Amino acid sequence: MNFKNTINQIGQFGLLLLLLLSFTACESEFDGGDDDPNTNPPRITSVSEIVEDVAVTQGVLEGTYVLRGENLSSMISVTFNGQAASFNPALLTDETAFVKVPQETPLFDQSNIMRVETLGGVVEVDFPILHIEDFTETTLDGAKVVVLQGAGFDNNPSVTFVSGSEALGNLVELQATVVSVSDTEIVAEVPSGITQAFIFVETSRGAIAQSASYGFVLAAYLDELNSDFAIEGWGGDEDYASTEVALGETSIKKTYQQWAGLKWRIGNPISTSAFSTMVIKVYGSTNASKLRISFNDLNNNDIGYVVEVKEGEWNSFSLPLRDEQFWGGAPQDEVSVIVIQEFSNMTASEYIYYVDDFGFL
Repeated sequence: MNFKNTINQIGQFGLLLLLLLSFTACESEFDGGDDDPNTNPPRITSVSEIVEDVAVTQGVLEGTYVLRGENLSSMISVTFNGQAASFNPALLTDETAFVKVPQETPLFDQSNIMRVETLGGVVEVDFPILHIEDFTETTLDGAKVVVLQGAGFDNNPSVTFVSGSEALGNLVELQATVVSVSDTEIVAEVPSGITQAFIFVETSRGAIAQSASYGFVLAAYLDELNSDFAIEGWGGDEDYASTEVALGETSIKKTYQQWAGLKWRIGNPISTSAFSTMVIKVYGSTNASKLRISFNDLNNNDIGYVVEVKEGEWNSFSLPLRDEQFWGGAPQDEVSVIVIQEFSNMTASEYIYYVDDFGFL
C-alpha cells in the first residue's frame, strides 16, 4: 500500500468530500404502501471507504464510508458505538448511503456496532473503529521499539514507517517487525535508519490509521539539547535532565513563578518555508494550566499560541509555524527565538511543567 498516494488522493477528492461531508442528521417523513421500500427493513451488503471505494469491515475516526444494500432511502439515523453520526439525506438512495464516523465515537470496551435505522426497521453491523491514540518509545532485547496505544488493533496488523514524499523524490516506506499485538496495543521494532516518519497501522479488515510524527526533521530536544539551540530561563528554576519523560530518558523541568518562562535561542534560525510545524510535549504538574508559546521576542500578549495544559499528563501540541496567530499578521521568514511562558494568570507561588520531545517537521 502506497500510503502517500492514499493521502494525495484524499486531497484530490476534496471537492467531492465537501459535498458529501456537508452532512446533517435529520428526520424525514415518508409515505408508502407495503411495496414501498421505505417501509421494508434495511439491509447492508457492504461498506466501502470513499476515496478508493474499497470494501472494508473496519473504519477510522472521521472516515467517510459508502453503505450499500437495500431500503436505505428512508434512513433516520446511524450510530457508531451509540454515537450519532452525520449523513446527508439528499444523497440517500435505496441502494446507497454516505456516512461519516464521528470524532467523538467511543472506542474502548464497546460493542463495535454500526446501527442503521430507517422507517422500515433497524440493521446492525459489526464495524470496529481503528485508532492510534499515542505511542511511546523504548528498547526491548536491545532493539528500539515503539509501543502503539489505541483501539481496534486486530491479530494481524501491518506497521509501516513512512517518511518523505513522492513530490520531493524521497519517499521511504519501511515495514516494521511486529513483536506483539493486542486489541489496544502493538509493539513494533523501529526500522533501521529512521529518524522521522509517520507510523501507519493497516489491519486485515481494511482500515488504515496514521500516528503523529515519530521523530523530527529537526530535533530541538530529545534527551539532550540540540547543539544549535541555547536555552535560558527566568523567574524560577530549571532542571535540564529530569527523569519525568514522554519519550527517551530525560526531559526539561521548569519551576515557574507567575509569568516566568523558558527562552530558546536558535543559532541557525528555522525557516518558515522549509519547516511547517513545531511539535512539543508538555507535562502539566503543580498548578499546570496555560502556557503561551511565542516567536522572536514579539512581546504582545495578544499573539502567540496560548495552549491549555492538562495537569497530570503529557500534552502534545502541533503548531503551524506560518499561522498568523504567532506573528500578529503576515509570518516572518525565520524563527530565531522561541519563548514558552507561564500564562495562567493565577497567583500560585509556583507552577511546574516538563518539556520533552520537541522539534520541527
